[in-house]
Amino acid sequence: MITLEEAHKNIKESLVGFPKEVMEAYLAFATKADMESLDKVVTGILQFYLAKAPKTALSDMAGTTRLREDLGMDSLTMMDTVFLVEGLFSIKLEDEELAKLSTLDDLRQLIHSRLPSISKTK
Repeated sequence: MITLEEAHKNIKESLVGFPKEVMEAYLAFATKADMESLDKVVTGILQFYLAKAPKTALSDMAGTTRLREDLGMDSLTMMDTVFLVEGLFSIKLEDEELAKLSTLDDLRQLIHSRLPSISKTK
């Protein structure tokens, strides 16, 4: 689990320039460990890195929204998102798993699966 001190440090070092909502969701996740905040952070990071931002916030889009076809996510966007998520949450996402990602729900579920102690309590 992320401590509040680590969360503040990560915000200063890794989330500079990100929308305030992403930083607030990250702090909320660090203090409450709720999955809704985690999802807001992940979708906020992805939206930040997309070359063309969608008209609707990713957090408001259906889980069936396709990463490549609907959002235009390319390999660079995927890697930027993955590296930051791995660093912020101290998790490792394997290349083989990333290659299978197709939708927003797939991405959320993969990240949730890396935080088993949290996902079991929610």
